[in-house]
Amino acid sequence: MRPRSGQNDRVSNRQALRLAVPNHGAVARSLLAVFVLAAVALYFGPAGAATSTAAAGAIAGAIALQDNNPIGRIPVVLAVSVQLGAAVLIGSLASSVTLVFIGVIALWCFVAGMQWAVGAPAGLIAGAASLLLVIQQPASAWAAAVSALFALLAGLTQAALIAVRPPRRWRREREALSKVYRSLSADARRLATDPDAKVDSSQLLELKEAFSNDDTAPSRPTPAYRDWHALPDQIAKTLMALRGKADGHDAIRDLLTAAADTLAAIAEQSRAARRDAEYALKGADAAATSVTMSEAAVAQRLSRQLHRADGLRFGRRRLSDWTAAVRRAAALTYSHLNTKSPIARHAVRLAGAAAAGTALARFAEVPAGHWIPLTVLLVTRPETAHTYTRCVGRVAAICVGVVVASALTALWHPTGLAAALLAVAFLALTHAVAAFGFIATTAGFAATIASVLDISGTPPASVSDVVFAVAIGGALAVLAHVLVPDDALIRLRQRAGELLKTEIDYAATVIKAFVHDLENPSDTLAAAWQRAFRARAAFEAAAGATRIESRELRRWMRSYRAGLNAVTSSCAALEANLPAHPSETLGREFVLAVDEFVEVLRGDPPTPAAPWSVDTEQLAVAERQLREAAAQLASDESAARALVAEIGAITRSLADITVDERDRAAS
Repeated sequence: MRPRSGQNDRVSNRQALRLAVPNHGAVARSLLAVFVLAAVALYFGPAGAATSTAAAGAIAGAIALQDNNPIGRIPVVLAVSVQLGAAVLIGSLASSVTLVFIGVIALWCFVAGMQWAVGAPAGLIAGAASLLLVIQQPASAWAAAVSALFALLAGLTQAALIAVRPPRRWRREREALSKVYRSLSADARRLATDPDAKVDSSQLLELKEAFSNDDTAPSRPTPAYRDWHALPDQIAKTLMALRGKADGHDAIRDLLTAAADTLAAIAEQSRAARRDAEYALKGADAAATSVTMSEAAVAQRLSRQLHRADGLRFGRRRLSDWTAAVRRAAALTYSHLNTKSPIARHAVRLAGAAAAGTALARFAEVPAGHWIPLTVLLVTRPETAHTYTRCVGRVAAICVGVVVASALTALWHPTGLAAALLAVAFLALTHAVAAFGFIATTAGFAATIASVLDISGTPPASVSDVVFAVAIGGALAVLAHVLVPDDALIRLRQRAGELLKTEIDYAATVIKAFVHDLENPSDTLAAAWQRAFRARAAFEAAAGATRIESRELRRWMRSYRAGLNAVTSSCAALEANLPAHPSETLGREFVLAVDEFVEVLRGDPPTPAAPWSVDTEQLAVAERQLREAAAQLASDESAARALVAEIGAITRSLADITVDERDRAAS
């Protein structure tokens, strides 16, 4: 890999930093709900209820605001609320018997660790509930039940707030979707009667702009989030494939009419629209089955796309849909119950370290001992390298947050409502600094936890005691990875996936710089390069520590390195042709095509359950659409044409890497 000077004279705009706060109004409403319910629990609930209520509200609010899944936001928060209430109830009942409490923490944390198999969001949610479990104090059955109800109410309130008044970005995206589905419905009706009709592309372009021109949108969206704005474009292409074929073919005319009815219902948001869409889908399915063999494939594709649009728009309608999703998640989790799975090993490490920390705090009577398991839960991650490299940073951030909170406590001595107000202030600060990375977020969250623990008026521990307990927790997290390391080949695969992801992030940053101004371009490109360079070093270190006896594996590593070097060479060529500013004559369709290619290139969010990879089929489709848009460029757009050529080379290199990966897996 070539050395970087980090020099570039470009002036650019908003790539380097994305605001993590979805909407200031939504955050303010969430914080107000946390404070109000904590105050209610403080005055009307048993001892400790206010602490659990504030913590549950903060966790549920953060999940509701940061979830980028376009459907199921409310059900997810509802499920989290139940989980938080259960953590409070079980923790309060078990806390009075130390051995039982340790066993409960071990079992709960093992299950929480296994939830990383479903994805990082599920794992983080389960870990957040574990935080609530380990801070519980002994309580009677009645007090435990009331505290659990307050925690449940805090979560349900956050769900209600997000349902009644979603963040502005979500409302804007929904409005754009409604417009595009209404437009597609009108297009389908015209195609059913006019053989010369065409699909109006203006609403499709506005939809892409609504999703791409928003700094608060997720930087690495989920597949469902991408489908929200990619699916209408696919439906439009399928409708155009049926253009001119309805004349004299009643089945195709009926299909287009039923599709128009379905799309019109999907465009609405009412409960009646759900029923109308379900009824119209039955008509579309019936019409699709009656289409002749020559157009049957297109008809069935349109039927599948309408079902996907209905599912994305309205979510799961029936209880059976949710139970099926739960069964799939359970089956996926069960498949990782083996000794080589990185998820199972993480679950063992998390359970062992949290239980050991609780035992040490209880039996050794460590002052501020609850910070030991808290730190374990905040620091431990499935990837060994992430725990090692980020442990010191996270532990230091926790110490900074605790010291800041303790300094204010020493000056002010807040308890009750004052402590709740301070906790809400620190929570607001956490939302504000989330854009600056995990260290700033961890520090803010630690200060929030310290203030939440003061709400119930427990005797405050000294700063030195808390820092000592945090250091013990960090040491236990690292020790767990030493005692239960990842399998060598699994670790090599993980490092390979991380290297591929960082190389692609670097390529995506360079590509996007051709069509968008970046803020501090030299720093942005240099930072992306440095991440890729560190990932390459980690991959080579893992390769050097692994005994590679398989000839197929050695061949794969050679081709893998060659493919990544080709991607790096293309990025170097792109930087050499990078203009000082994006051309003002680039067409709107070309810019959006580049944005869509970058989005597909970045792929799905990484998950520790499997190495990160690229969907080369979607990437090839996005690259072809980019070439079609580039055909409309002026002949003097040399930089844009160089961009298109290198994007083609990157696509081919990634396709070769994926083919070699499949061949290795098959062998």
